[in-house]
Amino acid sequence: MNLKELDLFLYKTTESEKRHLADTTHSLSARYKSIPKVIHEGREMYRFHYSSLMENRYVCVNKESRYTFIPEHIHTVIEFVYVYAGQCTQVIDGRNVEMHQGDICMLDTNVPHSVGYLGQEDIIITIDMRKEYLTQGFLQRLGNNGIINGFLINALSTDAAHDQYLLFKRQKENPIHAVVQSILCEYYDPQVCSDKMIDAYMILLFCEILRQYRSQSFSPKAKSEWKIVDVLNYIEAHYLNATLQSTADFFGFHPNYLSAFIKKETGRTFKELIILQRMCQACFYLTNTDLPIYEIAEKVGYSNLGFFYRKFEEIYHTTPQEFREHLAQGS
Repeated sequence: MNLKELDLFLYKTTESEKRHLADTTHSLSARYKSIPKVIHEGREMYRFHYSSLMENRYVCVNKESRYTFIPEHIHTVIEFVYVYAGQCTQVIDGRNVEMHQGDICMLDTNVPHSVGYLGQEDIIITIDMRKEYLTQGFLQRLGNNGIINGFLINALSTDAAHDQYLLFKRQKENPIHAVVQSILCEYYDPQVCSDKMIDAYMILLFCEILRQYRSQSFSPKAKSEWKIVDVLNYIEAHYLNATLQSTADFFGFHPNYLSAFIKKETGRTFKELIILQRMCQACFYLTNTDLPIYEIAEKVGYSNLGFFYRKFEEIYHTTPQEFREHLAQGS
């Protein structure tokens, strides 16, 4: 399937869409009769399981039917909502979220949301993933070379609260669109190794999202406009000499406020984030250089080699030397 064929396929009126066009009452599809409802946060809503669609796979792709809407629901999977063309309005946990072509929204499990009426030009793609998909080596393949990566990845881990979403607005350059197109071509026209190709494209998709998440500039702005990614970005750039006081001064916060803000948003203290970023940088040196370990420790801010070893093992459950040897064996 080439890109022209893909567009023809996505815009072709499906049987479901024909039924919705013929139904002047705009009622829900008959399939909703078999979908269970639950009481969630005091409201009755549908609960999507995807058990049959994902019986033998970890990733499921779907083009949402046009000429109808999707009622409020929660689901047991992690979901990307991508606006391939046109626009849509989601209501996420009671808040209106306007999305336009190229925007992508990442929804964690059990987040109540609905999608408003979709017109002829509104092509909405959902990519759903079982939680296990993110625990079987996938996240490790993204790399852990910074605390921003770690923060976003942890937001989708099995240990997270599973009550959040992240919205990424289309950038001037939109590499995400090409990746989604590749996923769709492999999914709707499967060839030999299509599952492995989709897996590889999912890595690319996450990487592009991470790049976009990290690209936010932190030029001076009002205190209420600062986000945790700005603080993490600052810590990544100044991990060798940043203190809680100097970071608070930069953002115009009181140190106590900044400390509480960081703990609330990341689950870690400022000191823990500094140590984690230093260890992430140490991993980079272990992976990409032949520097002796004592030099690496000094480069990331530790003159006490014993302390460096102790903290590295606490985080990665292996010694720096074993970490390097494991990489050499895998190459």
